[in-house]
Amino acid sequence: MKYLFRLIIVASILFTCVSSSHAQNVRYSSDGCSIKCSVIKQDSAYYIIATASSSRMFFLHEPTMKIRTFNNEVIALKGVVINNGSISAGIVAGNIVMPVTELKSTAQFSVTPAQFEQLNNGVAKVRLSMSPQNHERTFKKDKIGKKLYQFYLDVKDKEENF
Repeated sequence: MKYLFRLIIVASILFTCVSSSHAQNVRYSSDGCSIKCSVIKQDSAYYIIATASSSRMFFLHEPTMKIRTFNNEVIALKGVVINNGSISAGIVAGNIVMPVTELKSTAQFSVTPAQFEQLNNGVAKVRLSMSPQNHERTFKKDKIGKKLYQFYLDVKDKEENF
């Protein structure tokens, strides 16, 4: 039974690694909060989908995302929460079970093609309105701007070459 449990855990970790390696998303972490962003197109509008994983932070009902590019341009995006949920587990240490809870919160932010062009200049700072405090991250080098722009081009190309 013990080995079956370990096998299931290893298989799920491998599945997660393989499935996430082919997904078009960009990740970064800051202050105990991990953010994963991707780009989609629904109808004729483009969106950045942001998923936050944290032990205490989640998106507000109508979140905002502010982005400062390396050209010192500010992009303000309004969003809608798609999902706020939690995952609970326990870690066994000796004879004690310590509860661990992770909050997962997903929001979508509407983005225009002109704003994606600005993202190609690189992202220097991101601020997400979250509870109990805003999530903020400053970058010395661009980690997400050019990737989000490339995701936009890929989504746009798939739509045009159907």
